[in-house]
Amino acid sequence: MKGQLEEHVAFISVVERGSFSSAARALGLAPSQITKRIQSLEQRLQAQLIARTTRKVSLTDAGRLLYESVRDVPSIVSEAEDRAKSAVTAAHGRLRVIMPSFFASSGFHHDVIPTFLERYPDVQLDVSIVGEPLEHLNTDFDLLVAARAPHERFPDTACVHRKLLEFHGAIFTTPEYLSRRGAIDHPRDLERHNCLSYPRRRWYFIDPDSGSAVSVSTRGNLTSNSNAMIYAALMRHQGVAWSVPYFFDKEVSDGRVVTVLDRWILGAYLDMHIFYPPGRFVPRRTRGFIDALSEYFGRRDAT
Repeated sequence: MKGQLEEHVAFISVVERGSFSSAARALGLAPSQITKRIQSLEQRLQAQLIARTTRKVSLTDAGRLLYESVRDVPSIVSEAEDRAKSAVTAAHGRLRVIMPSFFASSGFHHDVIPTFLERYPDVQLDVSIVGEPLEHLNTDFDLLVAARAPHERFPDTACVHRKLLEFHGAIFTTPEYLSRRGAIDHPRDLERHNCLSYPRRRWYFIDPDSGSAVSVSTRGNLTSNSNAMIYAALMRHQGVAWSVPYFFDKEVSDGRVVTVLDRWILGAYLDMHIFYPPGRFVPRRTRGFIDALSEYFGRRDAT
């Protein structure tokens, strides 16, 4: 069985690299060993697989059929070995995570990050906070967290993705701002208010009577993916902000900040999905970070 696997690996390498010599260099073998393995495979199958010329190699019909059937064998074997290793060894290696800026303001960095690092001290965690994670789907990452309103579609991608949670927000402002600019009783009232916003300026609500979705394209003099900037402007009574409840817990409890449109925001949420590269195997370090996020937000939703 070992000899057959070596023959198939040699065959795949010749096809993908275009020559016997390139395949030999990639596998750390002599060209004569590659030739011997291909010949042995052809003899066993009683079919010519590769048509050789002095300048290039090309597949016969039988070779093309075999390649389509076995080309994933090396990656399957590698993934199986990684899976076996992860069952008996601690998670290790680099974990590249991309997350939206508003998600990062939820307080997870005070809990999830240190907890994850304590559990997996051999993992090198690299977290990038960005305004729109979906713009980074074609970059190199291990885990990406992105949001969409329930009625919106995620872009087509080869990445695997699944729903992580429903992310509920709230509309915040200060009593001083409301006394100066007037009450906010309906989402459409936001059109005449200064809305301090993340780059996504369309805010979504659910009509508490009909259950239908309502969206408002907001305007304001501050757009930023920095939660600290939005927080500072709001605390100086500059406007209204959509944000996550935990970010203003203390300020709401002491009366410095109030929420508006509570009935309208109650049923509104963003679907948070996690994306990771396609493949049959998710490394332990990635699964560990997903578990840490699920545990944290599961506790918050239960309180």
